[in-house]
Amino acid sequence: MAMKKRACQAFALIAGTFIVPYAMGAPSNAQHESQDVAALHTLWNNYQQAIAKKDAAALLGMYVSEEAPILGGFAPKSYAVVSAANKQPVPRSLPTTAKQDVAGEIRMPPDQTENLDIHSDGEVGSVSWDYKAKVGHGRIIWATIHTNDGWKIASVVYSINVPAADSAGS
Repeated sequence: MAMKKRACQAFALIAGTFIVPYAMGAPSNAQHESQDVAALHTLWNNYQQAIAKKDAAALLGMYVSEEAPILGGFAPKSYAVVSAANKQPVPRSLPTTAKQDVAGEIRMPPDQTENLDIHSDGEVGSVSWDYKAKVGHGRIIWATIHTNDGWKIASVVYSINVPAADSAGS
């Protein structure tokens, strides 16, 4: 009988740890997800505003480190056009760091953006969008992480489609 009583007490204790947070009004996973997506949207908005203001310090502060990796990759037609223009093969991808990217970012006019897409599980997230600029267009994807200082950009990958490739034959 004592064993059954202990088993019931243990069950009640375990069940209580799952039920009490909901009874106390703890946010659901959907609420957390919504808060994280909103926070990542704010990060993206702040980034766009810092680009418009040409604020390199603010931009760099949005990365986990100034050494965060940034990697651009040429789309096939663009790679062919760029290689032909250089009269030799060029690297298919362009690695850089956040610090180097920010230095270039503040020299260029802001991109046109559309199709913003944000996802998060509360600890990591992705923010992606299509961009259009005078030098080309493509898609940018941020890998983000929730740090003690809030959401930060951990890495960036992006596609490169140069305008000359848009008019090149199929």
